[in-house]
Amino acid sequence: MQAYQIENILYAGVVGDALGVPVEFDKRDSYYIDSMTTGTWEQPAGSWSDDTSFTLPLIENLMAEQSYDDLMQKFVNYMFHNEYTPNGVAFGIGNTCAKALRNWSVNHYPALECGDPSVEANGNGALMRLAPLAIHLANEKDISKRLDLEREYTSLTHRHPRSIVASYIYLEIIHDLLNGCSLRSSLDNLPNRLTKALQGRFDELKELPYFEAMFQPDFATTLRKEIKSSGYVVDTLLASTWSVLNSTSIDGAVILAVNLGEDTDTIASITATLASCENLSDHINDDWKSQLQNRPLLDKFIKPFAKKEASEK
Repeated sequence: MQAYQIENILYAGVVGDALGVPVEFDKRDSYYIDSMTTGTWEQPAGSWSDDTSFTLPLIENLMAEQSYDDLMQKFVNYMFHNEYTPNGVAFGIGNTCAKALRNWSVNHYPALECGDPSVEANGNGALMRLAPLAIHLANEKDISKRLDLEREYTSLTHRHPRSIVASYIYLEIIHDLLNGCSLRSSLDNLPNRLTKALQGRFDELKELPYFEAMFQPDFATTLRKEIKSSGYVVDTLLASTWSVLNSTSIDGAVILAVNLGEDTDTIASITATLASCENLSDHINDDWKSQLQNRPLLDKFIKPFAKKEASEK
């Protein structure tokens, strides 16, 4: 993988995030969007949300090979001090993420015990930030090592087994795509691979059936009206995967995803990430990318990370 491809993947995620911000929470088919605009959060066009603002600290942490406590401090700096933001304002932070950061900064929980373990805390706030970890692990052949790290990075904010398994699925799909598999091939093979890898981890293994629809051979033919687009981690992962399967380009997948309604920023961001991993020779719309807010800050993290990861691949 070359540096420009890694940049494309990460920037695609930011673009999807920024396209979705203005229509987050809007009802499906109450709008149509295919360009940067303003809306829900009253932010300038091209503004990205907590999805990207949580991703940038992870990139920085992986670059410097820092600890989980270092990463939690960066997250706290975002939430309380508006760092890692497009315009100096933190907005849209989910309750589960906010609770985890208070557990670390106020209640002084160990980093890996900060995530909420309750079944009600299965939002997509961990999934949305983890793509850089999959890039970092692209050459790691030992699935047990990958899963261990995927679990730990997820648990910083989301500790229920369903959220952890969602991260496994998402990041293992990216691993497959970056190693030459198609999305359809990954979906065909991943359930058996995860079932084998999770033997002895019953709490996680029993969560796999919640995601079984996306692994069905006819999942792509699911009617749009049957695709849910909420912030529930299962809905988010299925909606993003469905959008990629029903598109022939990165841009097309993002437009399909961002017009599903509800949690548009995260679903469009994850969709863009998956689509760009499957289409490594393609890149996100240059016009959209050129309108992103605070490009210098994005470049500060994305470019060196891409260069470093490419040199190690």
